[in-house]
Amino acid sequence: MAAAAAVKLPRAYEEQEHVPAPASDPNHFISLDYAEPSPIMIGFQKGWRALKRMLKIGAVVALVGAYPAAVVLSSYINDRPVGIPAEQSWAVPGIAVAIHKIARELEGAGWASNRPVWHPQARLTALPAWQAGTTEALSQHVKLISELSPYEGAPDSDLAAASRLLMEVPGEPMRPRLTAAAEALNRFDTRASRGLAMRPMPEEIMPEELALFAGWAAEDRSALSDRINAIQGGGWPASKEDIAAFYRAKARAHVAHEMFAANASKALTLTDTAVLVAADRVEAAWERAAKMKPLLVSNQSDSAVLTPNHLASMAYFLLEAEVASRHLIALMEPSADDEVIEETSVAQTDGDAETALP
Repeated sequence: MAAAAAVKLPRAYEEQEHVPAPASDPNHFISLDYAEPSPIMIGFQKGWRALKRMLKIGAVVALVGAYPAAVVLSSYINDRPVGIPAEQSWAVPGIAVAIHKIARELEGAGWASNRPVWHPQARLTALPAWQAGTTEALSQHVKLISELSPYEGAPDSDLAAASRLLMEVPGEPMRPRLTAAAEALNRFDTRASRGLAMRPMPEEIMPEELALFAGWAAEDRSALSDRINAIQGGGWPASKEDIAAFYRAKARAHVAHEMFAANASKALTLTDTAVLVAADRVEAAWERAAKMKPLLVSNQSDSAVLTPNHLASMAYFLLEAEVASRHLIALMEPSADDEVIEETSVAQTDGDAETALP
């Protein structure tokens, strides 16, 4: 039996190999000829294609527009009024304003002139001009206070050092200089509050600083006039030189307004009505110049049908500030009658002293 089965087994496989496959039913795939894609899937496919297209376009736009956007966002000019907290006590108001202005630049957008060439701030024009004008104005004002606070016949050493440090040196990092200047100013104010340094009174500082501010106004008006009358070789609505001249003048006007407002608020001995009215006029005039903040600086000539001339507007505001400052200086100067009375009293004092001598 086993032998017979073994003989038949290959035979059985051979027979099975020749078994014909079952015939396919021709009607089995007839329905596929009339099949259509699902509308839902078509919608998904279209949405996916549109999403991929939008992502590609968005990536290109982001790559192209990211740098210009960073340039715009990095240009932040903080021209808000300087607010001195009530809990802070300062011996000299101008020192407080200077330190707060320095802190703004250190903690704000950063020093644009020290940025590497690839940095967005390296493309800016307004911010570097604002910062250079601010530190230049602070340096000159601090120098003025140092001359009014002499020690052994020489300007105060801390104030003189701060004045030098506030001047920008090309190619040198400005942050360490500003930090050192703020520390020197703070040292002087600490010594002045303890009676270890001569502290000029606001009434003493105001006429001197008004003369300084009037000089700034004259210089900036001349620079703005040169740019207004210059041939516009490029740049619309203003060239880089126009923007730099505008923001340098604005920076110095802001320093002038904040310094004068700080000193005027502490000048308690000024009681003459004419002087007080003139002081309000001076503060308002410098504030108008300091608050000018156009979205785009324009220096268009002729009729200015579409765009104004911001440089001309700034020059006019500076002229008003200069006239008001010089008028207040004249009012604060001692009159001839006061000088005669003072000289007479001194002479009488000397005569009494001589009479008292044996």
